[in-house]
Amino acid sequence: AIFYNLIKLQIVHHQDYVQKARDRQEHVIQIPAARGPILDRAGRPLALSLSTQSVDVDPRKLPDLKLNASLLAGQLHMDEAELYGRIKAACDSHRGFLWVKRDITPQEVQNLRGLNLDWIHIEPESHRHYPKGTLAAHVLGGVDFEESGNAGIEKTLDAELRGEAAQARRLTDARHRGIDQQLSNEGRAGATITLTIDERLQFVAEREIAAAVEAHGAVSGSVVVMNPYDGQVLALASYPTYDPNEPPASVLDPGRANHATGVSFEPGSVFKVITLSAALETTPLGPESMINCHGGVLTLFTRTIHDSHGGMGIVPMRDVLAHSSNIGAIEIGLQVGREKMYDYVRRFGFGQKTGIPLPGEDRGRLRRLPLWGATSLASISMGQEISVTTVQLAQAASVVANGGLLVK
Repeated sequence: AIFYNLIKLQIVHHQDYVQKARDRQEHVIQIPAARGPILDRAGRPLALSLSTQSVDVDPRKLPDLKLNASLLAGQLHMDEAELYGRIKAACDSHRGFLWVKRDITPQEVQNLRGLNLDWIHIEPESHRHYPKGTLAAHVLGGVDFEESGNAGIEKTLDAELRGEAAQARRLTDARHRGIDQQLSNEGRAGATITLTIDERLQFVAEREIAAAVEAHGAVSGSVVVMNPYDGQVLALASYPTYDPNEPPASVLDPGRANHATGVSFEPGSVFKVITLSAALETTPLGPESMINCHGGVLTLFTRTIHDSHGGMGIVPMRDVLAHSSNIGAIEIGLQVGREKMYDYVRRFGFGQKTGIPLPGEDRGRLRRLPLWGATSLASISMGQEISVTTVQLAQAASVVANGGLLVK
């Protein structure tokens, strides 16, 4: 009988029992890859991942909830009552896992290891750190508790930054304590991302837009600094801002809105550059062509439009731009015509996304020609009845600066 059972166990059903033993003793674990750093154009770090350790427990296996909570709270410098409440709630809901504290100090790690208690688990983790605080916050974005990108470049290039997790087979004893571990897949570290942002220009842009918002009593503001010849964004600042090292105060935290790319507005007089550019390209008008500004007052249908800088008579087209005449811009726009004006506004990149690699980009608003009203051409000629983003304006200004090429 013994011989028969030995043959049955060791030969006939050998593989079945080996597999059952492996299922109990071996566990495949995922070892997250180090998230790649984000650098500015000169290689200065803007986002890094630092190695850290965290503590977790299985609430169902704690011998004495109150005593254990008191012990952990003392070693981790936590509020005992609050920790006990969390452990009790997890135990009552039959949860098998609870983070006690994330990102603990080396001294706390040493204290816990010195207790030599098998129900305390210390897990290696990675902590995303932004060494410059609020600098370039809206460009960088941030990560969630699993270190997945949730905004900015961190979200857009999450796959590249995350890399590929390694896999390991861990052999454990009856109490699930590790005996041996072997890598089955080495994984791949996250890529290093180098931005076109210049840390120094970014600092100045953020400082100046904050000062301008405060000086003018505004709610928000944004700045985009772009190289007009190749489209590289050297600085992109949005105010109010936030510190990506800190969790959001609320879901609707106003500081996290990227006003440079995600919030459109009516451009006003700055848009007259587009109107005059279209005229120079599509009509016989030139800088010295005479434009009738009607003394600063013009009535179109039932709408009366005024110049805000005083009335002018007949002046050269260059003076229309120099003195920002609404009436002059309208007269120029009427000579361009609806179809050509719409075409040139589109050519300058308005009404469509620029393709900047940041999430939540707004395309602005440019209504299709069939939806234009009787005075839409007049309104758009002076920068009304259209909405744009700051990055779109920077792109359009680059077209003028570099001789007519739309940069990406």
